[in-house]
Amino acid sequence: MDRSSQSNEWEQTRLIRIHPLTWLMGALAAAVGMFAEALCLLTIIFVHELGHAAAAKFCGWRIVKIEFLPFGGKLETNEHAGRPLAEEWLVVLSGPFMHMPLAAAFFCLLHTGVVEPDVYSLLIQLNVLILLFNLLPVLPLDGGKMILLLLSAVRPYYDAYRMAIHCSFFMLVCLFGAAIYVLPFYLQLLLTVSYITVQLLTMWKEKEYMFIRFLTARFYEPVQLRMLHIHTGSRQLLMETVRQLHRNRTHLFMVDRRVNITEYELLTHFFQGKKRVDEIIENND
Repeated sequence: MDRSSQSNEWEQTRLIRIHPLTWLMGALAAAVGMFAEALCLLTIIFVHELGHAAAAKFCGWRIVKIEFLPFGGKLETNEHAGRPLAEEWLVVLSGPFMHMPLAAAFFCLLHTGVVEPDVYSLLIQLNVLILLFNLLPVLPLDGGKMILLLLSAVRPYYDAYRMAIHCSFFMLVCLFGAAIYVLPFYLQLLLTVSYITVQLLTMWKEKEYMFIRFLTARFYEPVQLRMLHIHTGSRQLLMETVRQLHRNRTHLFMVDRRVNITEYELLTHFFQGKKRVDEIIENND
């Protein structure tokens, strides 16, 4: 077996990964006698992420990995917001959908005598808990992704991404405040909020990088969508112009109402380092 084959097999075996902190929390759960609860939780998260992965595979997405994190799971792909919104809606909703067949499976296990009523009650509670947690309107949870998709349907991608992060920060503060008021303060809540806060800060820090990845996907893997006409001026900066790109549209730019520039032409000159729209017109002339 050559090295390339060995490398491919290694990558396949690494498709499912477990974060080091997840191992640590599992060890702590075992130490305090909660290993069964942790195992049930991990199983539900695994089925949830399999729902995302199955939908992504159905849409032809390139799956990088499924990672188990201390507070949930994460499906990572190579699509970078370059696919139609309908596909991403399918991928996002497929995870929460899996909690319904899971509940049905738990019910069958109870009535066939495979699990005891107390175990069934635990499974149902964990199933509902994970579903509701994932539906919170905070990135990077599924509920936050739904907010981003809704914003992306009516706003340019760059604006939608920024607004979704702002909304997530606001909702996180509100939910954390409500949780402290309603529930007794405990370490798990603090760790969960801290983890999500770090993820949001990272997303904000990398917003320009994520936007360039979006533009790269639009340029190298274009998808034909409904046309959107955008009026722009010849003196406008190209960076400002490309920030008007929507996820769910193919664009035609009308410069000073006299010259048309396609999305492909715009991105070609943007990646060539051009600064203003009039440089594209001069090049075409």
